[in-house]
Amino acid sequence: MALLGLGQRGLQHLKALWTLQQEGMVQLVALGDAFAQNLEEAKIQRYVPGFQAHDIVHSTNFAALMDAQPDALYICLPPNVHNGEVIQAAQAGIHLFVEKPMSLFLDEALAMEKAIAEANIISTVGFQQRFDVRHEAMKTFLADKTPILGQYVFHAPFEAHSVKHTHTETQGGPTNRVWTANRAWSGGTVVEGGIHPLDLWRYWFGNVVWVQATYNHRPPHEIFDGADNPYAYAVTFGFANGALGSMTLSRLRKVYATQSLHQVLWSEGHLCLEDKDVAVYHYSGAYPPTTVPSRESVRSVLPVAQAQDTTLAIARSFALAIREGDASLVRSPFAD
Repeated sequence: MALLGLGQRGLQHLKALWTLQQEGMVQLVALGDAFAQNLEEAKIQRYVPGFQAHDIVHSTNFAALMDAQPDALYICLPPNVHNGEVIQAAQAGIHLFVEKPMSLFLDEALAMEKAIAEANIISTVGFQQRFDVRHEAMKTFLADKTPILGQYVFHAPFEAHSVKHTHTETQGGPTNRVWTANRAWSGGTVVEGGIHPLDLWRYWFGNVVWVQATYNHRPPHEIFDGADNPYAYAVTFGFANGALGSMTLSRLRKVYATQSLHQVLWSEGHLCLEDKDVAVYHYSGAYPPTTVPSRESVRSVLPVAQAQDTTLAIARSFALAIREGDASLVRSPFAD
């Protein structure tokens, strides 16, 4: 395995790969990053306990990673700084793990997909939430039901979620490194944040067939330090199975608080993600009831398996798919 991009997410993936290396499942051969200080062993050890560089190539040059001849490559780059790495690796026959968002431009993403398909390699995108045991349980629960609506509400501070290791200020980006506020770096809140619930809805409901979106744009006099993303977003998705997805997002200045809601409605009930539980709201008695049931009486908790590290789980599935030559073990292939 090789890994390109040792930012916050890349370091989390490296920690998972280091765990798999201790198990004898993978061997790290190369690490790459645009900034040399991110490749220093002492720094990496702060995020990956026990990490030892040994014979692992460390380089700011992508060609050096390719020269290490890895079987597989993690690409964990900000979506706006891709420079052909996915296509180059695919054409070399290297299996690919591409962190999301894969690109901010459809033509670029389609070119990546074409190269991956032509190379007939195993690929995955980093949608690790498909490995959350709660989300797996919801998929199983909904399998014999008629989904009606997925609803996701997320209101977050405009000042939050900065990059920790990428020097955006040296690459024409925001000087405060809050990439989620800048459209050129994030693609907007629907892209950098909304892709998570949308991916789960596709995991549960199937493909999207239509989209309607309205944004409340930020005027020029409200833009500071490149923070030009819209105030708020209202997006509706239509799925092939007839279900709808309703997504309401905002990032506002001077709020410093986060509010969120995620639930799925089927034809006779609600599934709600409540902290660590998946609550089920459904009346299962004789219908119609003689008295109106209380909220407490119709609420139950969906049984789920023991929680797991989703980043480790997606890494394990990717490595196993390569070892077994079985692409079906990947839950989110690039083409998906």
